[in-house]
Amino acid sequence: MALRHAILAALSRGRPRTGYDLNASFNDVNDRAWHASPSQVYSELAKMEGLGLIDITERTERGRTSYVINDQGLDELRRWLLHDQPDHGIRDDASLRLLNLWVLDPGDADRLLDAEVAFQRQRQFSLRHLLLNWDDDREDPDSAVWRSRRALYTLWLRQTDLMLEWLDELRAVLHDPATPFPELVTGAVPEKV
Repeated sequence: MALRHAILAALSRGRPRTGYDLNASFNDVNDRAWHASPSQVYSELAKMEGLGLIDITERTERGRTSYVINDQGLDELRRWLLHDQPDHGIRDDASLRLLNLWVLDPGDADRLLDAEVAFQRQRQFSLRHLLLNWDDDREDPDSAVWRSRRALYTLWLRQTDLMLEWLDELRAVLHDPATPFPELVTGAVPEKV
């Protein structure tokens, strides 16, 4: 997925958005679909405007610019959705750190685990709050765009819940290496056929 398609997807929700709005959504801990730096977003917006995929709806004297997706941009988003294969590769710094806990002494490993648990608990709290207040925070919570987003946030909450459970199990294995990992994590290892 290119940043271009993430921006088109964000703009397809039907309201003008500034580069600042897009940056905020791409760096929201609850929105795990795409992350980008401000310089990447602003550079891509300029390219997309030049390609005719988006239109400017407003530009203030201070340079604040609002963008909307246009018909050509919607066509590109639909083409990407239907014809490009998704990239299932993941760059996950947190998982890479957890994979390499073995190089740390137990105290440092615990601190790293504590930090990850704290992050996941904050994400869990934030996602639960978002979903509990869903109808109150949306003008049209039953629209297709918001129903789809709610379903994805529900998936992310379930993944976060599972991650927290797994982190507890990982800590137990690290503290007692004699504990067989598959016995600790019920259902994690498939039965031999």
